[in-house]
Amino acid sequence: MNYSAYWLLHILYALTKSGTVNTIDPKFMQIITVRPAYLREILLLNQTAIPHVNEVDQEFFHQQLEASLYFRAILLEGSVKAFLLGMSETASYQSLNFLWFQERYAKFIYVDRIVVDKQFHRGGLGRALYTDFEGLAKERGCPMACEVNIRPPNPISTKFHESFGFCEVGQQQTEGGAKRVSLMVKDMNDTIL
Repeated sequence: MNYSAYWLLHILYALTKSGTVNTIDPKFMQIITVRPAYLREILLLNQTAIPHVNEVDQEFFHQQLEASLYFRAILLEGSVKAFLLGMSETASYQSLNFLWFQERYAKFIYVDRIVVDKQFHRGGLGRALYTDFEGLAKERGCPMACEVNIRPPNPISTKFHESFGFCEVGQQQTEGGAKRVSLMVKDMNDTIL
């Protein structure tokens, strides 16, 4: 990044923190493959998003470095501000929501979790990660799958997924009825398997 781009990013970052700017220009986002050095930041970011994502420990994220199909993050000024963890249909993963899709779809890629730092909500970081992940779905010729909490409600996530082309294909309760999720799919080629 050249000197002027660095300062522009710095100004955009400061304005976003103040609430003056809603969207970060994608050319200033650095999407990276997660490395062990970022796991502590990712764990802390994940904890801020509970109950919209499940609580996990650092060992879970460490295992995902090898096991996941997709584990990428967005850095702004060298810090993790968003991440997406995704898996293929062949993953050995025991999430009830993942298993729901695995029972019904021969081929898919699954968004296990996406977390965006609260100060960057509606700043384009989630859309940038989903667009990057979508490229993988197109390359593999398969749908993208995810779930969004209905109970407790997560209307920001529901609205985001609908705007990105996801449609509900089912619902289920988890955690002994404490949570209810909308199971959603975005079809890449008009063929749901």
